[in-house]
Amino acid sequence: MIDKKSVRNILITRTDRLGDVILTLPLVSCMRKIFPDAEIYLLVKFYLKDLLENYKGADGIIYSDDPEYHVPLKKILKEKKIDIAVNVKPEFSQALDFYTAGVKYRIGSAYRWFSFLYNCKVYEHRRNSDKHESELNLNLIRNFFNEDCNSDDIHFNISEDNRRSLNLRLKETGLNPDDKYIVVHPGSGSSAKDLSPEQFKALVRELGSEFTEYKIVLTGITGESELINGITAGQENFNIINLCGMLNLGELMILIDQSSLFISNSTGPIHIAGALNKKLIGFYPNKKPMDAGRWGPTGGNKIILSPGEDSDDMKEIRTDEILSAVKKLLN
Repeated sequence: MIDKKSVRNILITRTDRLGDVILTLPLVSCMRKIFPDAEIYLLVKFYLKDLLENYKGADGIIYSDDPEYHVPLKKILKEKKIDIAVNVKPEFSQALDFYTAGVKYRIGSAYRWFSFLYNCKVYEHRRNSDKHESELNLNLIRNFFNEDCNSDDIHFNISEDNRRSLNLRLKETGLNPDDKYIVVHPGSGSSAKDLSPEQFKALVRELGSEFTEYKIVLTGITGESELINGITAGQENFNIINLCGMLNLGELMILIDQSSLFISNSTGPIHIAGALNKKLIGFYPNKKPMDAGRWGPTGGNKIILSPGEDSDDMKEIRTDEILSAVKKLLN
């Protein structure tokens, strides 16, 4: 249905959360394999700029809500002469722009009321699927091309500006370049069932007590300050460094990349760690579609902990169980 020889410019859209976008990035690499000479663009939200600027494999990142340079999507489609537009998260306004701009190949789900706007429909339900989100995203193009694409194929670009700014910030907080550290990210943006603040507090206490050769670095967005402060309160005797609200996403990526271990709930930064193939521990419920089978991190150095079978009570995940996983990964 799609004439490969006629494709010169491609747009992939995913204008939602951090984890969703990261699990869409293998689609960029897949498109690059299929169309090695095409220009490939990615449309995302502006808050991802520090993480995705100069992303390897993409010829350009377009920000749907750029505060300084907002251009309507329809105009972008025409100016860049987009031949294929992939609506990864189906959105009516984007699908309509694809159609009215005259994009030749418009790829999207066959199961939305506005699916008539796509002429390359994918007949696959997502909500209760047994497939991983990254595989579902790749299937948007696998349905039209017999290409072996890898769901781990993610390539961040490390900005030297972000590296310098992070090193200065870490120096101010007492984290030195030669220090070994474990990153703990307790927040999740309420996207899934979480390990409780009390469980994280107990975990940080035990990590600080048992793994004295490591510093414990807590991260989170500014709105999670109360959560992080509650976890660190009364634990001043341990090597705990609180970086909540202090890092942009590019700096956070470098911090995770240089860490010995990353620990978190199901949330965006765990997908950064997975994409970097870092050692990580993630906490996930069993219930679809929030389970690790659908939303777990990529990469091979991970341990996923969940409640007992047929339960979604995250309080069933014990501190000693987490510490055993830490020992296994660090040793």
